[in-house]
Amino acid sequence: MFQTIVFAYDGSTECHNALEEGIALATRFCANCHLLAVVPLPPALAMAAGPLPDGFLESEQASINAVLEKGVSRLREAGLNATGLVRMWADPTEAIVTFACETGADLVIVGHQRRTAFDRWWRGSVGHSLLDDLPCSLFVSMPRGVAKRGK
Repeated sequence: MFQTIVFAYDGSTECHNALEEGIALATRFCANCHLLAVVPLPPALAMAAGPLPDGFLESEQASINAVLEKGVSRLREAGLNATGLVRMWADPTEAIVTFACETGADLVIVGHQRRTAFDRWWRGSVGHSLLDDLPCSLFVSMPRGVAKRGK
């Protein structure tokens, strides 16, 4: 059913939980796994403010690579075939959709970050956008230990 799974991964607690839930699913289907870290491009306003400090990009790249390698190692420890990739992209949703298409993904796994309605309206929601744009299924891992709203 799910032969190729893409994990949108930034090393956050939510993404780590999604990785663990995804491992259970990927193991069941012997799926090939791809971890994707999306690094947003600096906004034009920040670029206009002047050059970044020396070594800033290299430091950020090293940090992202370390987070990604930790996730790939966890997948491999579980006996899964796994690769990792960092993409610099202005829109994370577009990067995830493009990568899912390139890999022929059957499933994309993301972690859900609880935010206020205003924050979602202001900054948008990657998960919501993925629902409209992905050519495959989407698994959203919900945060653990957080009280549910409503009831």
